[in-house]
Parts: sequence; structure tokens; C-alpha cells
Amino acid sequence: MRVIKNINNNVSLCVDSSGRELIAFGKGIGFKRPPYELSLEQVDRTFYNIDSIYLSMIGAIPEKIISIAARAVDYARVKLENPVSSNIVVTLADHINFAVERHRKHMNISLPIVHDVQHLFETEYEIGERTLALIRRELGVDLPEEEASYIALHIINGEYSGDNRQSLLDKEMILDITGIIESRFGLSIDRKGFDYSRFVTHMHYLFKRSREGAPVESENHELFLPLKTSFPDVYACCVEIGRYLEQTHSWQLTEEEYVYLMLHINRLCSHEDCKSEPEI
Repeated sequence: MRVIKNINNNVSLCVDSSGRELIAFGKGIGFKRPPYELSLEQVDRTFYNIDSIYLSMIGAIPEKIISIAARAVDYARVKLENPVSSNIVVTLADHINFAVERHRKHMNISLPIVHDVQHLFETEYEIGERTLALIRRELGVDLPEEEASYIALHIINGEYSGDNRQSLLDKEMILDITGIIESRFGLSIDRKGFDYSRFVTHMHYLFKRSREGAPVESENHELFLPLKTSFPDVYACCVEIGRYLEQTHSWQLTEEEYVYLMLHINRLCSHEDCKSEPEI
């Protein structure tokens, strides 16, 4: 492969024999002045399809942190069935860099979605825990345990933000379901709010379980009738969503999944993220 630009001492932008651009990581590969040929023996790992908008960010992040993020993504690709976007190397490194800076300034933050991630996405959370251990080992920085959830969220977003067809379908379904909720309740949902982020995470979990033929299971099935009776409007909204999923994707929701939907739609619409549309 041929180096066309050095990003730092250990990271370079290259072109392979097919003319495809990639980011190469390797100790000292960025010392020489490009262009020059780089042997595969000098390269530790490569990442294709990193958007050009992220290249300038790499140069502003410490090399050790980029290496940690790259190793985390390597591990994620081994553990996860879904493809992981290469862009996550940069966005995760940026997050870790910011988290380390915040921690050193004693500016720790907490998000409501942390515990949901831990229970709904166990594999991604375990990747987050391993990344925290790597940060402790490599940087000597002991970040709070909840940072494992934030790292997991980056991995989750990487799984669902690629250009693959399934990713686009998931995004389309979430937008359609959000539209059904807004139409049913006359609400405007703040898509930048924490409660909506939590809701989206739960929808990804529901889609993932449905695709795998493993419906949501818990001890909540006995809540179906009480919830249906207590929240008839929420139930009617869920029925419409169920009809949409059946017509567009041939998914038939179980009572357990209706409970799951009712709980999270009710939670979403009971928070201030949902604001009534002004009357005209």
C-alpha cells in the first residue's frame, strides 16, 4: 500500500493496490515524508470507509487514545454479529478523550439511559467494560463505571449507522413509529432529548430480537390486560404500530412485546420531551 498523507507518527492515510483509501495504524509509519510504499509487516490494523470529515479529528486526539479506540473496535468486530462502522474509531476516540479530560477536572456526568444500556445490550456493555479496563491500563485513568454504557452507546450507534440496508430499514421504522405516536397523541417529540434516545435504544432492541426470532421475554406478560385497561390510548397506539410492522415487515407482535411497547411509549409521552402541538 502507498502512504499519501501522515496523520500522526503512527497513523497514515493510504491507498491500497485497488485504489481504495484506508487508514493504517502502525508504530512509526508516519515518520517518513509521503508519498512512499508501506509494507504490510509495518501495519498493525487498517480501517476502510472512514468519512473524510473525521480525518482532521484524528490529528487532534492523542495517539494513545486513538490506539485504545481502535483496539476497542477490533474487539467489537469479533464479538458482534452486526458490522461496525469504521467511523466509530474516531468518534469513540473523541469521546474517550473528552471523558478523560472531564474526569481530570472532576466533571463527571450522568445520563438516564445508562442502566437501560447495561441490561438491553449486554455484549456492547461488556465491550465498554473492557475498554474502561484498557484505559486504566494504558492511561492510568480510572473512569466511572457508567462510562461503559456511554462507550456501549457509541458501539450501538456504529452498528446501526452504517450504509447497510438493515441499518436504513431500522432508521425508517423508528421514524415511522415516532410519526404514529406523534399523530396519535398530537405531540411533538424532541428527538434530541434523553427520553427519546432511550426510546430509540429500546426500539433497536425490539427489532434485533424480532429479526433473530427471539421475542422479548420477561415476567411482565401478566401486565398486558392491566396496561391495556389503564392506558387504552397507549394500547390503541401500539395496535397501530403492530399493524404497521405486520404490513411492512410481516412481524406479528406478541402480548409481551405489546407490554414492552406500552411501557416505553407511556414513559416517553409522560416526560417533558413530548410537547403538545400548538393549536392553530
